[in-house]
Amino acid sequence: MRRPLLALLFATLALASCGGGDDKENVQDLLDKAFSSSIHSANLKLDASIQLKGSPGLDKPVRITATGPFKTNDGKLPSADIELKIGTDGGGQTVTTGFLSTGDRAFVKFQDIYYEQPASQVAKANRAIAQNKDKRGSLRALGLDPRSWLSDAKDEGDEEIAGVQTRHVSGTLDVEAVMRNLNAFVRKSGSTLGGATGQTPPKPLSEADIRKVGEVVRDPTFHVYVGKDDDIIRRVAGKIEFDVPEESRQSLGGIQAGSIEFEVEFANVNGDQQINAPANARPLSDLTTSLGGAGALPGLGGGAPETTPTPPTTDGTSPEAQDFKDYADCLDKARPEDTEALQRCAELLQRP
Repeated sequence: MRRPLLALLFATLALASCGGGDDKENVQDLLDKAFSSSIHSANLKLDASIQLKGSPGLDKPVRITATGPFKTNDGKLPSADIELKIGTDGGGQTVTTGFLSTGDRAFVKFQDIYYEQPASQVAKANRAIAQNKDKRGSLRALGLDPRSWLSDAKDEGDEEIAGVQTRHVSGTLDVEAVMRNLNAFVRKSGSTLGGATGQTPPKPLSEADIRKVGEVVRDPTFHVYVGKDDDIIRRVAGKIEFDVPEESRQSLGGIQAGSIEFEVEFANVNGDQQINAPANARPLSDLTTSLGGAGALPGLGGGAPETTPTPPTTDGTSPEAQDFKDYADCLDKARPEDTEALQRCAELLQRP
């Protein structure tokens, strides 16, 4: 699950830099305008779910949401204050984390505490962004071309999204084009975004893997909602369902079938989003040395901790670092739908 999750999150951040006619223009012209314009700022809402039939940990839908404002910056990281939640539909514990950037500073959030990324990492990311800022077509320079993801486009009429009248266009999602685009994005920009967010970027898929994905996917759908007055995208949504051939199920941990559904919405587009650095943030090293690696947060990946320095807590006390180690190990082993196991993990941080 972690690779598609990270790929989805990276693609969403990049998609935010693109945005969105009259009733007489054809659908293709509308899409060309929509995917060539820019959204400079907005309130982002991402809602995605992943379900894998036959997988012990993902047989119930796992829901991923990301919400918060963002705005682009010239030659550096976008400013953003994004809260990320991962949990199961129908109950169970939800893991909440977050990412905040002012463009010059970057922070990750864990258990309501902000930890600041090293300034050198942020400066390195910004240098890489500045070197590419003059390349024509920001998304294509990053390796992404969302316009190529949609085929068999059809006008579905008007619909109000985030308080704006839009034209709804539906079509078929070209899954192989999406995978190749995400591969190119990861190669060109994954290390930059990964260094800023503290998360390891996903590895690109092989061409053979991409073809296999294309063969097993059925009924991939895609929806775009474009503002009638400004040609700016207000919502992008899609759904992918797939069946795993019986001969491949054992190598995939018993997965028989699955589905991925996502929706990205932009509200208050090009508004005056205000994003400020948090007060009293701690060095990221306070967190990573206890949780086991560069930016690895429980529930989002990373191995078992190997070192045990003790980070301070909000009330000034110093819990045993072993508690954090045990907590990370517990979450890594617990199934998302096993609420009792997740509760036992949380209780490890409350031991006297």
